[in-house]
Amino acid sequence: MGYFSIIFVIIARNLGIAALGLGIVTGLSMAVGIGITHYLTLVAQRQGARIPLVISGLLMASTGVTVLLAHSVNVLYVGALLGFLPPNGGMFIGALVEGVFAQTPSDRRTKVFARNGLIVTSMGALGALFASFPTLIRMNEATGLRFLTALYLFLGLAIVVASANVVDSGSGVGAVRSSGESAPAKELFVVTDGADSSQTGSSEAAINRLALLFVVDSAGSGVVASSLIIYWLRYHFNLSIVSLSLLFFGMDVLSGISYPLAERISRKVGLLNTAVFTHIPSSILLVAVPFAPAAVVASVLLLARSLLVEMDVPTRKSYIASIVKPEERRSAASRTSMGRQAGRSIGPVVGGYLLSNVSAVAPFLVSGVLKISYDLMLWRSFRAVRSRKEHL
Repeated sequence: MGYFSIIFVIIARNLGIAALGLGIVTGLSMAVGIGITHYLTLVAQRQGARIPLVISGLLMASTGVTVLLAHSVNVLYVGALLGFLPPNGGMFIGALVEGVFAQTPSDRRTKVFARNGLIVTSMGALGALFASFPTLIRMNEATGLRFLTALYLFLGLAIVVASANVVDSGSGVGAVRSSGESAPAKELFVVTDGADSSQTGSSEAAINRLALLFVVDSAGSGVVASSLIIYWLRYHFNLSIVSLSLLFFGMDVLSGISYPLAERISRKVGLLNTAVFTHIPSSILLVAVPFAPAAVVASVLLLARSLLVEMDVPTRKSYIASIVKPEERRSAASRTSMGRQAGRSIGPVVGGYLLSNVSAVAPFLVSGVLKISYDLMLWRSFRAVRSRKEHL
């Protein structure tokens, strides 16, 4: 989302939306996104990713138009029905791409996910930095917000144009194999010595269990969604758009660096270990943020967290792809992605309520507890499950 998260929060606030309203708008957008993800994934399985990506670009452009023309709170609620409002709107694009990348051979899969995360996060960092551009050229705030929203609209149209070059033949792994042959069905997974295979169950059960765990994790993330963090920083420390832009640029740069680091670490300690044991310290840093006595301390904590918080993303995605059959990877990517969206649609409402009616500490504390609980449950459920090496 880049800069759009920053400007959306300010636009929403200017229209009279407080923390709770912001959480409701964000949660509604994510809830709609679940249905869109399911529909577009079904289309992608049958017809390839091109048409769903075109639809996604059109929805993004339409969201830009809606926010650009918004003169009341009600218009933003209508915009939420497009499923593309920040901070996590448009997650269905990620689900589509994840489904394609999940079919990469096992020896390159984590690296592909890490490289994609690095590129996406780097672009987000440049976008966050660009939020300060109107101020630097001495554009007044209102004009700058309109300019940046219009740019978001055109970026959506650019996705539509770029999608014309996407080549993906739909379900199955034959489209991404150099030999042109589909991979044979493989054993779901193997269990380490001493583990009870009855505890792991079938691939269906494993995917459902992961999806439920991701609801917990993403609910924790949603409680302190980036839009609510921006809101808190803006109105607690009175940070300017330029300060927010520079902070989120730094956070995205560090998050981008974490992707290749995670891939390298996972070679030594494993995918699941990397995902879990980098995620817990990031949650502890998050809980510390509202206790910061000054904006600079809060910023340092957020920057430190950014170096760790995304390390579970490429490793988790690669791990999921490694424990299901090749023909199930696209479906697994979609269903676990919807699990994350489900949590994110609940979290912002809770976070907005806590921020408005309890205290600034409450959403950060609740988020940390949920995310650490997720890590511990994930570790307990899957620590004995390892992927079988694929002979491709």
